[in-house]
Amino acid sequence: MKVVLDEGVPRHLVPALRRDGIDTYRFDKTWAGLTNGDLLSAVERAGYDVLLTNDKNMASQQSLAGRSIAVIALPHNKRRTMLERVPDIVDKLAYAQPGAHIVMALDGTRISRLARQGGQETRELPALKPFDP
Repeated sequence: MKVVLDEGVPRHLVPALRRDGIDTYRFDKTWAGLTNGDLLSAVERAGYDVLLTNDKNMASQQSLAGRSIAVIALPHNKRRTMLERVPDIVDKLAYAQPGAHIVMALDGTRISRLARQGGQETRELPALKPFDP
């Protein structure tokens, strides 16, 4: 699985996720300023499987139906907290599949929305320990 971080995600997650065996890359600076739809297309063209972001609304604004990538939204972008929660991020990556939008909330709840042609399948994933705000 090839993962790219959105520009608001702490870049320090790249080596941390790599230590856990996740093929992870920093945000491509040529993508700065792209709209969400264009960003998703650029991520797909670059061959990534997952976009790790802080944008919890991306899938509401852009349909992931027919996309070859998943979008995973983290609860915030605090470096220390995200580095402490790398195992939870790795666990969430296990649920990633094309067309999925997975949101991890501050209270530890996780929701997966899988976009399909003609609809969306929503399911709750096992909750995690709440995040420090």
